[in-house]
Amino acid sequence: MLALILSGSPAALHAEDHVPGAGQPGVASSRTAAPRHRAGAAAEAERAAVHERPGTDAAIALPALTVTGHGMTGTDPVPGLVARVSATGTKTDTPLLAVPQAVSVIPRAQIDQQAARSVGDSLRYTPGVFADTRVGGVLESVFLRGFGGFAAGATNPQILDGLPLVKGGNWAAQVIDPSVLERVEVLRGPASVLYGQASPGGIVSMVSKRPTEQPFRAVALTTGSRNRAEAAFDLGGPITEDGRWAYRLNGLGRRVDTQVDFSREQRLVLAPALAWRPDDDTRLTLLGFYQNDPHNNFAGWLPAEGTLFPSPAGRIRRRFFPGEPGFDAYDRQQAMIGYAFEHRFDETWTVRQNLRYAHIDTRFEGVAINYFAPFGATARLLERSASWSREAVDGLSLDNQAQADFATGPVGHTILLGLGYQGSRADVNASGFGPVPAIDFAAPVYRRPFARPPAAPSTRQDSSRVGLYAQDQMRLDHWAVTVGGRQDWSLLDTANRLTAGSSRQDDQAFTGRVGAVYLFDSGLAPYASYATSFEPTLGTGFSGTPFKPTHARQTEAGVKYQPPGLDSFVAVSGFDITQDNVAAADPAHPFYSVQTGAVRSRGIEFEARATLCDSLDLIGAYTYLDTTVRRDSNPALVGKRFVAVPDQLVSLWAHYRFPSGPLAGLSLAGGIRVIGRSAGDPANSFSVPAVTLVDAAIRYDLGAADPGLAGWQASINAANLFDRTYVASCFAAGGCFYGNGRTVIASLGYRW
Repeated sequence: MLALILSGSPAALHAEDHVPGAGQPGVASSRTAAPRHRAGAAAEAERAAVHERPGTDAAIALPALTVTGHGMTGTDPVPGLVARVSATGTKTDTPLLAVPQAVSVIPRAQIDQQAARSVGDSLRYTPGVFADTRVGGVLESVFLRGFGGFAAGATNPQILDGLPLVKGGNWAAQVIDPSVLERVEVLRGPASVLYGQASPGGIVSMVSKRPTEQPFRAVALTTGSRNRAEAAFDLGGPITEDGRWAYRLNGLGRRVDTQVDFSREQRLVLAPALAWRPDDDTRLTLLGFYQNDPHNNFAGWLPAEGTLFPSPAGRIRRRFFPGEPGFDAYDRQQAMIGYAFEHRFDETWTVRQNLRYAHIDTRFEGVAINYFAPFGATARLLERSASWSREAVDGLSLDNQAQADFATGPVGHTILLGLGYQGSRADVNASGFGPVPAIDFAAPVYRRPFARPPAAPSTRQDSSRVGLYAQDQMRLDHWAVTVGGRQDWSLLDTANRLTAGSSRQDDQAFTGRVGAVYLFDSGLAPYASYATSFEPTLGTGFSGTPFKPTHARQTEAGVKYQPPGLDSFVAVSGFDITQDNVAAADPAHPFYSVQTGAVRSRGIEFEARATLCDSLDLIGAYTYLDTTVRRDSNPALVGKRFVAVPDQLVSLWAHYRFPSGPLAGLSLAGGIRVIGRSAGDPANSFSVPAVTLVDAAIRYDLGAADPGLAGWQASINAANLFDRTYVASCFAAGGCFYGNGRTVIASLGYRW
């Protein structure tokens, strides 16, 4: 019997990070509650490679609910920081050791220990991921193995509950608040064989919190630097006495200023879930989501002169706002409704269907520096332009799966057959760029009159994608071999309402993956794989021309290690990726992208996770990355490093709980992050230097000092503890972003 505390939204909703979430027997995890015969590769690999966590037979003295389970499916909470099973890499519940590709799992415990307030924040200690490219949580900007960032056609796809999030236009991008998530996972490298739309760098896969069979309630209040005010709640439990119906309801409200003048972030989130399990072989989970980000701002870029380099006019302040108060705005509303259904017919066949409808409305208005314009004679005057956009996107995603577990002689099989569909319509009404009075960054004067730019592109883009895929996970003795293939058909229609012109993009491609893992009894698992990707790219360039699809191929080899009887996981991987039709920032038109040719990304990644003595958690990661341009319309760029991507990333996080004595109930944590040097512009004419940042956290369970305060917990987190002023990334001499200064968050939570 394991006493667990159900995951809450912010950090203070958790009474203990070491065991962050209840297992979900019954309603939400019938695969765990109902015994099943698994003759296929995933089950045999699980018996060979997954070991019980030490000490799980002892009860932990914590308030709230008591359940059993070890999170042995891809949607269950992870007990602690070390996951053993994931569904992201195979769409079946497979041990991490048996997946022939690099997969990282960021569980709820880590999200709360580090007080992550965006999905990007949760990935800071993950190898192969650069998530600190710019300030603010309104838009995610994540690079995976050198690919990504926020630009149409360049954003790494994000998957929520097995289905891709909708994207379209230039500003209508879905962002999920991490308060509603149970875990965040990263599959590095091409994933088209399972998900269709996937960049070669990989995918970010998120798993929503699900209903549980035990009742619970939790609330938290949070404050901190920059006038932060936040409140959250997390409720759940059974609806009926027999436990066949259960619910979950997460909510959050947040308002915080950014480090830039006149800029703020505001958010309202509501995520209901309803689960029904009529018997041990059938389950249906309804998942809803609403997020409103009203009256936000997007603080733009600044020139390298005055931020990265000395300027005769002095340094540009970190809080300097280059836009226009009263004009600049970014508002977004997004809503989703869907379900996850599963039914097991017998010991061999199981079928699943996931469906989700999503809608996004965005309004953007912004004034930005002309990063291609020369600076004034005194280097103080910055030329600016204004633009605006109204975008609405509707999308439907559907994934049908049939899984068969059986054996042919000595070979065990888990066959997965799937049919996926993604359809969307993006309506974009936007302006061109209009002149705005230049601004003196040393003595800015705002609210001078300027003409609102007229409408320029007005497009409607309809996308339809169908994918038929098959995968076989085979197991023979110590070998686990995965083979998969997918055929995609993509149709993209773009209509320009201003010119009455239209274009059609009709693509199809076959992608595949083959990989093998050898599972030693010691927990060592060397592997190698080859995978390809195909991505029909939504969005258009400045002229309204649709982007071309991308094609990529990757070779990867590595070693994973999960020793029996220990709560730890170590992985080392090396990879080589080549991608064609890469999108990059348009040097002539801010906010737009162009496709520049081909790039190659090679690197080495290391990840280690461990819980020692049930008191000390350790996370370590290292990335070496060499990303270069292989082909470009500008020959001078061939051989140059890809812009804004660090050559190295190093991180280490340690979290210690005092188990007894006068300090019982106290937890201390600290982390260090090293962001390596990156190219500042496509020509590599200058570099952004490396920087070292320090994070820290302290948490106290008040019930340890006074039983009358059981359920209360207080915590303080600080990111960039020493308030280091640094430039996070640049994409041009006129386009650089300051990194976030010190951010302090204090939370008080109660559960009962």
